[in-house]
Amino acid sequence: MFWTAHENMSLDALAIAWGIKAAQLSELNPALDPEAPVSEGTKLLVYRHDPEHPPLSIGSPNRGKLRNGMPLPEGPGWRLRTHRPRTYGTVNTIHALVEAFEDFGERYPDGPKIRVGELARRTGGRVPPHRSHRSGRDIDIGYIFRGIDDGEHRWKYMNVRNFDAEKNWALVQELLETGQVQTIYIAKKLQKLLHKEAQKHLPPEQLAALFEYPKTPESPHAKIQHWRGHSNHMHVRFLCEEGNRRCRARSK
Repeated sequence: MFWTAHENMSLDALAIAWGIKAAQLSELNPALDPEAPVSEGTKLLVYRHDPEHPPLSIGSPNRGKLRNGMPLPEGPGWRLRTHRPRTYGTVNTIHALVEAFEDFGERYPDGPKIRVGELARRTGGRVPPHRSHRSGRDIDIGYIFRGIDDGEHRWKYMNVRNFDAEKNWALVQELLETGQVQTIYIAKKLQKLLHKEAQKHLPPEQLAALFEYPKTPESPHAKIQHWRGHSNHMHVRFLCEEGNRRCRARSK
């Protein structure tokens, strides 16, 4: 997997920015001179999958860790931060994100790029100020907003005036259709806006299975749940990898 140097930087500085050791970056890119600056625009190999040592989510999202994390690649339809030590996840998490982001981009080829926040560190563990994001199955994604997108605002607080319900619902749909999503955390005031949009496409029984709000008997088990602090971004949690007995689906 490759990432692009967005400015002239030393190999050591790039390694720090991407959360790996300089020796590992040199080993992956033997043609580079470790003493010379890496030029802006240079594509560097930052990950090579090893079937004998695949990514492994261990423990729970709030108390776990990640082994051999896989980085989220760059893509034309989404924006990674230039500082990327917390851009790692499990194989199913990364593959599902790429699938969802690419499908959303095909649906809205002239639409805004998806804003990608933090996943996990390459080895997992604590990522302050988050309580979760420890085991490679969590990601923060910025909401899509109405109006001019200058590319500068990563997170924006949403309300009925600036929340693009159509596009946010389309993105949520693409994520759910990967079959790898455990839970999506969205503020209840925004769930209600999404629910109104989803009503155009889904019958009541499917809506009840998806949304915690408006309240129904199915709300405690709905895919989309409220979690305080998610009025400016959604938090998506993916399933444990199939056959991984060391992964704990829930937070405790």
